Amino acid sequence: MAQVYLGVDAGNSKTVALASLASGEIVGAGRAGCGDIYGVRDPADAVAAVLGSVDAALSQAGATRWTVSAAAFRLAGVDWPEDGEYWDRALREHWPALTQRSIANDGYAALRCGEPSGIGVSVVAGTAAAIAGRGPDGAMWDMGWWSQHAMGALGLMTEALRAVYLAELEAGPPTRLTSALLEFYGVPSVAELNHRFNRREGRPTQADRTRGARVVTATAMAGDPVASDIVDEQGRRLSLYAQIAARKVGLLDRPEPISVVLSGSVLMAPSSPVAAALLAHLGERLPTAVASPATLPPVAGATLDALAEGGVALSPDVVGRLAGTVPPPEFLKT
Repeated sequence: MAQVYLGVDAGNSKTVALASLASGEIVGAGRAGCGDIYGVRDPADAVAAVLGSVDAALSQAGATRWTVSAAAFRLAGVDWPEDGEYWDRALREHWPALTQRSIANDGYAALRCGEPSGIGVSVVAGTAAAIAGRGPDGAMWDMGWWSQHAMGALGLMTEALRAVYLAELEAGPPTRLTSALLEFYGVPSVAELNHRFNRREGRPTQADRTRGARVVTATAMAGDPVASDIVDEQGRRLSLYAQIAARKVGLLDRPEPISVVLSGSVLMAPSSPVAAALLAHLGERLPTAVASPATLPPVAGATLDALAEGGVALSPDVVGRLAGTVPPPEFLKT
């Protein structure tokens, strides 16, 4: 079997691995559960998920761990040095033969999805947000726990519920979010909505909470001032951390345009008002920014990282072949 290159994108909702040939052709794909060491009861469960997705991808490719030339692990929860050290120890224990590997926060996975050079800033807004930057000299910075604001679907819903509760208490302006969220969640009153999300027993899952984010954006698009302010604030926050990432990796010191890659369900939704707000604020904070939506799923960006780190030149042919063989959206859907 020819040597393969492995990209892994691990989050809270799922972990996905792709196996690629040096030509860029994807020959195997695997899925597993939560790969975030912060999102599981025992970090070993995250390791099992990551390696499970890897083995599934290699099995489909007719390959083994011994045939992996390079692997790029882009993992939610790699936020501090000790997190990377944990994964390094785990991979050395479970896969000692894998010497060409890199471990980084999952925010970096999206960079090559819109900028094959891997130089620029990625802004991911899905369930939460991940923002990362890489400079021309290899400097890297990711938001991790530096974020002081709730963003992504969690941020939209956190702010929307706060607005609804304050409106009910006559401590904030009335908003159409109240009726929209009551209808969406099938509860008769704001008191019941509050109870649903804050009771001691039987609280809904994070997925149940975040699915209401689409109601927030739809209400904003319908013209509700409160929802519109929430959406605009999301764009402002995302642009702020994108600017910080660009500064941290030295991109502000260059005359060249700064590539900003947008990814994640909140930003990639059709006619996303959050994306529009982000672009408006980004123009103020980073006038030389050239923003583009990711054309590939994050795991494909991780696979491009593995190819590049393994010595493969990312020619248009290689990138195009990878893009043409990525698994269908149904496989990658959360």
